[in-house]
Amino acid sequence: MSPADAALIVKALAGAGVLFVIALLGNMLSFSNRFVNALVTAIVFAIAYAAIYTLVDRSMLPPEVAAMSQERWLQMVGMAAVLVFVIDIVANVLTFSNRFTNALMAAILFAVLFGVTLYATGGTTTLPRRV
Repeated sequence: MSPADAALIVKALAGAGVLFVIALLGNMLSFSNRFVNALVTAIVFAIAYAAIYTLVDRSMLPPEVAAMSQERWLQMVGMAAVLVFVIDIVANVLTFSNRFTNALMAAILFAVLFGVTLYATGGTTTLPRRV
C-alpha cells in the first residue's frame, strides 16, 4: 500500500469518526426534523473536518499529500460536506428512531462512500495511481 493510499484510508476513517460525534450532536440539536438535522450535521462537519484536515495534513501525512493546493483542499471539504448531507438524510430515513444508531449509520455510510469516492477520483494527490 502506497503512502497516498494509506492517507486516503486515514482521511476516510478520521472523517467517519468526526462525523459520528457531529451527527450525534446534530441529532441532539435538531432531532425532530430530518432535513434540518442533516443540514446542521453537514455544516458543523464541514467546519470541523476542515480544521482537523488542515492539522493532520501539516503534521502527519506524506509530503506529496500535505502539499496539495488550497483549491484542491476546498474541493475535498466541499465534497465531504455534500456527501455528509446526503448520507445523513439517508441515515435519517433508515434509522430515525434512535439518535445513536442514526449517528452510527451516518458514520458507516460516510466511511464507505467517502473512501470509495476519494479512491475513484484519485484522492488528494496529483501523482499517477500505481496499478
